[in-house]
Amino acid sequence: MGVVLPRPATVGELSTQYGGHADPEVQAARVTRVLVPEEATGSDELVVLTSPRYLSQGLRSSGPILCSLELAPRVPSGRRWVHAHVSWVVTQLLGDPPPYERLADVRAHIDSGASVADSAYVAAGAVVMRGARIGPDSQIRENCVVYPGVEIGARVLIGPLCVLGRPGFGWTTAPDGHRVRVAHRGGVVIDDDAELGPLCTVDAGTLAPTRIGRGAKLDAHVHVGHNVRIGAGAMVAGQAGFAGSAELGEGALVGGQAGIADHARIGAGARIAAHSGVIGDVPAGAVVAGFPAVSRWRWLRAWARTLELAGRRRK
Repeated sequence: MGVVLPRPATVGELSTQYGGHADPEVQAARVTRVLVPEEATGSDELVVLTSPRYLSQGLRSSGPILCSLELAPRVPSGRRWVHAHVSWVVTQLLGDPPPYERLADVRAHIDSGASVADSAYVAAGAVVMRGARIGPDSQIRENCVVYPGVEIGARVLIGPLCVLGRPGFGWTTAPDGHRVRVAHRGGVVIDDDAELGPLCTVDAGTLAPTRIGRGAKLDAHVHVGHNVRIGAGAMVAGQAGFAGSAELGEGALVGGQAGIADHARIGAGARIAAHSGVIGDVPAGAVVAGFPAVSRWRWLRAWARTLELAGRRRK
């Protein structure tokens, strides 16, 4: 198993090319494959070790070990290639995936009033409606729906079955008491180099666009409500959701299944733990957890106290 390198190389050659420090004893070791610790058996296999959980398995292998700075003291000298960015090194070693087809698949539907760059790709089953714009080198994968008023920048990847620019979930009460859907004409803007995983939904804004910032990454099943702003470089794990007009700052991280209430503002670089419920503003750089989301340490102390009291009651 594992991944075969496009070109075999010694650890010394690889460390010269990609950086880090290789022990002198391992520099001449020839590498042909890259594997996780539990699968490595041969001396020509580079073992990738990023977590102490797999340390014992990695040490049982016979090949050189690519490890992080934190794990380096726990790996015997003479076997290590130590790097501060192990995952980046692995990405470089594996190379780019095969390129997708160019232009639009004949099984896609693109309205005549849509604008699609020549270098963009629209996959089978996707629908791009009149008034939508797709920038160069972007990919709209299978069975996506792109509504009018959606503007997608360059090098954006939209995963299969995403729905972009549908009317948001907004309602108001008419004088006679009936519920009336609020018009959403603001559209959606997705900036360059952003990526949306499969089955994401991004609702149109009301008067101004819902916005996904440059280089932001959304995992599968993420919902972005109307008027939301996702900052540049933010990362959102699967099944998280943002209610209308919420804001996520640049570089912020949101764990899986977290929920962000309407109009909540999360500062740049903040971290939201998985399953959190954010119902108010979060300062820049803060780390929060729980529902309602509070400082992670406060949440952990509260849980410890809860478990302590539950243990006393059982006695």
